[in-house]
Amino acid sequence: MQTLKSDTGNSLKKLKQPINLLVLVVLIGLTVFRLVLSAKAPYFTNLFAGYDDQLFIRYSEEILKGNWLGEYSTTTLSKGVSYSLFMVWSNKLHLSYGVFLGIFNILASSIAAIALRPLVHNRWILIFIYTFFLYSPVTLTSEYSTRIYRNTLVVPAVLLVISCLIGLYFRRNGKLRPFILWSGGLSLIFPFYWYIREDSLWLFPILTVGLVIIFGSVIFENNPNFKLKNIRTAIKKIHFTKQQVVKLILCFLPFVLLFSTVKVLKNMNQEHYGVALVNDRTSGAFGNVSKQLIRMDDGTELNEKNSKVWVSKKALEKAEAVSPALKSIAKNIEWIYKGSPWSGGEDIAGDIIFWALRDAAAQAGYYKDGKKTEEFWSKVDSELSSAYRKGQLKQKKEIYLTATGDGKLRKDLPLVGEFMKSGFDYNVFYKNYSQGADVTLGPKEDVGKAEKLLKHSFKENWQDINLPLTESPKVVKSAKISNRIIQLYRDITPVWLGFCALGFLIILIGSLFSKAQLKTFRGMLLILLGLVLSYLIFLIGVSWFCSWAPERKDMFMMIYTGAGVPVVQWIEVMAFVGIVQLPIIAKKINKKNS
Repeated sequence: MQTLKSDTGNSLKKLKQPINLLVLVVLIGLTVFRLVLSAKAPYFTNLFAGYDDQLFIRYSEEILKGNWLGEYSTTTLSKGVSYSLFMVWSNKLHLSYGVFLGIFNILASSIAAIALRPLVHNRWILIFIYTFFLYSPVTLTSEYSTRIYRNTLVVPAVLLVISCLIGLYFRRNGKLRPFILWSGGLSLIFPFYWYIREDSLWLFPILTVGLVIIFGSVIFENNPNFKLKNIRTAIKKIHFTKQQVVKLILCFLPFVLLFSTVKVLKNMNQEHYGVALVNDRTSGAFGNVSKQLIRMDDGTELNEKNSKVWVSKKALEKAEAVSPALKSIAKNIEWIYKGSPWSGGEDIAGDIIFWALRDAAAQAGYYKDGKKTEEFWSKVDSELSSAYRKGQLKQKKEIYLTATGDGKLRKDLPLVGEFMKSGFDYNVFYKNYSQGADVTLGPKEDVGKAEKLLKHSFKENWQDINLPLTESPKVVKSAKISNRIIQLYRDITPVWLGFCALGFLIILIGSLFSKAQLKTFRGMLLILLGLVLSYLIFLIGVSWFCSWAPERKDMFMMIYTGAGVPVVQWIEVMAFVGIVQLPIIAKKINKKNS
């Protein structure tokens, strides 16, 4: 008890020191200001967007009513549930959506800075890193901050996943308690991140490789002289302590919780809808049918001439010819091109055809019962598979990256490169990022329900579409401040990148020639390599998917590449930390010379 009082007294004395008080005041000031920006932000939504904004709000409302995701339809199991759960938690905690989102961004930025404490001991540098992430332009721009849509969670969630992995890496050979905390954090955030969007796979490689490296490091942590070239000798001398065993088990925890989450969601959907699927659009029988339709050669030259069309009318006709099940809804498929809002008779571009197909099946009586719908698409899948085996259908000769994504010909690759350049400009230079005066659309009754869910009023920017727009919404003060911050980031980016390039050079040289800091430098270089490769995977994947619409290149790349910003910023911060290592090296050299 006496020791506890003594420790508390010492902590209070340290806190009262002017420099420590200054650090605390700056930290609190930066945090509170960011929270106010989030709370006062001009949030908006479109409740006519039944496949996007409105869908997630409906999910949340149904969850709060105890109905899980509501009645089964074409959209019920079409998207991830994390964003809706986030809105539900905000409501249950009696916090406004803006405050809860602000807290989430503050948490992510805090964890990112704390992850680097083993490398960075200067509090001001840690505060700079915290601030750099906290006021990131992508978290202030409309698409990723003020729109009531899942993109708002992507950036902080990606930041948390990477930060927890890096934090775990730098504590891999340390005490057990920090290892437990960082592994636990990673295990909790990764399943949540996984079900924000349907394209979360790109972070899986760095997580897997990172945990494998941490696993291997833990195995040999009792051998300080371990080198890869002596691995056979080292393996013979391995002996495990209880601490090592616990750490090794914890390396599997993120995967265990992810697979457990998958299992729980499948069971929930089985119970409510009769199908053990998390998503019945990208997986299950419909996902398989989508894959087979995308890869089908329709016997025309359309594929060579028009890469916008993933599945042509001719391809659907060929599919109907070999699939009696699909033929049974032929009239409804014809409706897609004659009378539906999806097409005016022309081939449909991109993945929109799959939403249209689901609507056609719904019109034929499906998507009222999950089990019956899954059985229907399973029959179509089986019949198409049989036709491929018999040679009745042939595959297009294209390059494919994913099962349900379109393929590319060599002639399409330069266009993918153009999309990548556009995405890079958004992620690195914050091109066109801004927070504006956007309007909220939707029936008054639905807007009222959304306000109740989010504990946020849309009265300042709600537009009644039945009345003429007399006055455009004004840009509020918080948005003006956000835009100034975004512009500040843009202005300092060239200088900042110069510092980062210098830091990377130091890390590279240190990895080759430093003896005292070799382990640290090589660890940093390894992280940088993993982040760069992850970013390339992400950028190629997004560009590949979006390149079916060249005329919407900039719009698509702004909307879909936000998750790349925290990866780029982590690359920049890791390179910057390389500069921080110079005084440490100099200090060690001086000690050695003296």
